[in-house]
Amino acid sequence: MEKQFSKSKFAFLVLLCLTVLGARLPSVSAETLRILEWGAYMPEKVQQQLIQVAKDKYGVDLKLEIKVINGNDDFFPALKNKTADIITPSHNVAKDERYRLIKHRLVLPMNLDNIPNYKNVDSGLQKADYCTEGGLVYATPIARGPYGLAYNTAMVTEAPTSWNIFWDPKFKGKYAIAKHQYEENIFSVALAMGYPKHEISNYKKLNTPEFQKKLAEFVVNAHGMWEGTDKPEDLKGLAFATSWGDSLNGLKDAGEVWQMAEPEEGTTAWVDNLMISHTLKDQPKLKRIAEELANILLSNDFQVTNIVGGGTTPVVTTIMDRLSQEEIKRFHMDDPGYFKNNMVLWPTLKKIDRKGLKRLWDKALKQRK
Repeated sequence: MEKQFSKSKFAFLVLLCLTVLGARLPSVSAETLRILEWGAYMPEKVQQQLIQVAKDKYGVDLKLEIKVINGNDDFFPALKNKTADIITPSHNVAKDERYRLIKHRLVLPMNLDNIPNYKNVDSGLQKADYCTEGGLVYATPIARGPYGLAYNTAMVTEAPTSWNIFWDPKFKGKYAIAKHQYEENIFSVALAMGYPKHEISNYKKLNTPEFQKKLAEFVVNAHGMWEGTDKPEDLKGLAFATSWGDSLNGLKDAGEVWQMAEPEEGTTAWVDNLMISHTLKDQPKLKRIAEELANILLSNDFQVTNIVGGGTTPVVTTIMDRLSQEEIKRFHMDDPGYFKNNMVLWPTLKKIDRKGLKRLWDKALKQRK
């Protein structure tokens, strides 16, 4: 009897200790973050890092649902239908007349105190007009780069100085351009024709016989038209191409050295950003975790390994000691004002201009056999 009592008492004490210990341990809740991105910003290492931060700092057992988008037009429906918590749009999306993400409160302002790496962002991108409203910041940049003119150094021995190389008869059929980037293609043609930077999206100014002829030749004389992002196989063996720069490392591995030119007319450029959906408005813990992700993407490690390593221009200025001299030169890291002074950010199009530019592009495409 005494032995049975002792066993019962021991079991009771064990249960009591476990109960007390459990009360002192932080509770772990299961949560999900739904992320829409371009396919470059959520590698496995970043996912695991974010999951660990969520667990250690916020007591959240985090699950990630990541979907790769095809274009900037995919973000608005997801926000409207409440199927995304984090998005990575280009700079010209937030204030697009079709979406007005900030005005319609489809995205949340970010607490920069929770994103300490933001202080390392290029000053030209901090609190930029495209992502601020009423003194609040609604986006943190992730990466940037040109829709540029890339050339094969074996076939074009001197760096092209103008977009007009696309119309040089000796290069007919020896270049590639993007098939679906109609705005950026039109911007480049407009620059080649000498249009002022503030008019490269003005349909009324561009809708002339001269421009239509120039655009048609640009399309018709291309050897090929790549889709999405340029891949080494899209450019290999050609003289030059329009390019995001994504394929340059792969082309080097394949035995072709390509570089980005700096046309005297200027080069249009993009900035991809992290924005937080209104779906997290009443979920402060998940919003903090989303801001943790922004901080990770602005870390020196990510910017060197994934952004520079992927052939894209970094947005932070604190990684010079981790780059080669070739990388410093390629991305102009030793010239803090280069991006702001030499790149033409894609304008936020008005509806009438967007429809008109698409009409011009479709007409040019029809002339390609």
